[in-house]
Amino acid sequence: MISKNNFDFSFAGLKTAVLYALEKKQKINQPDIKDICASFQAAVIEVLTKKTILAAEKFGVKSIMLAGGVSANLELQKSLAESAKKIKLPFFYPDIKYTGDNAAMIAVAAYYKLKSKQALVLKKEKIFSLAVNSNWHLSK
Repeated sequence: MISKNNFDFSFAGLKTAVLYALEKKQKINQPDIKDICASFQAAVIEVLTKKTILAAEKFGVKSIMLAGGVSANLELQKSLAESAKKIKLPFFYPDIKYTGDNAAMIAVAAYYKLKSKQALVLKKEKIFSLAVNSNWHLSK
């Protein structure tokens, strides 16, 4: 994937390779686990960094920003920062306290949604039968 001239970030093949490698081993010990995890992370970071820099150069961006839960990965931050510096682009990423799990964000959004006037018309016993709506807005 790293040598293809596109911006694909799918890691299904890598995950499958890890699965097959684990199935091949008869016994997995702590050093194996650490090695596999470190190797997986290194491969993903290499692809993400290369594809990000490739896209930045192709589209002439003025800066690179790492966001979302993956921005908590210090090795990814370091790799992107070094690569962005080489091509003289500013690199931004959030403080670790802003990189939390999406589940927490969803829970907070649900809390405020349920507190809103719209949600108050729901009967309490119906609360767990709410339909999923990916376009639910947080505004009142």
